[in-house]
Amino acid sequence: MQLIFSRTYPFLDTKTLVERQARDTLLRIGENEFILHMTSDGGAEEERLVWFDCRAALLWISQDTDEYGSDWE
Repeated sequence: MQLIFSRTYPFLDTKTLVERQARDTLLRIGENEFILHMTSDGGAEEERLVWFDCRAALLWISQDTDEYGSDWE
């Protein structure tokens, strides 16, 4: 497993309307296999894992700042 990219960004919690922090970490686990580990801080910490191929990982790295967190949906 290899760390490829990590970023932290603020977001607005829609339930409490409080600004919180999220952290996305892209890990390479094999040839053409990546995992995006997504976490958020706050009262109830949440985590998600998203599996990516090379193309999806490159698109994720190239996102604009206003697109950060779009993989939660």
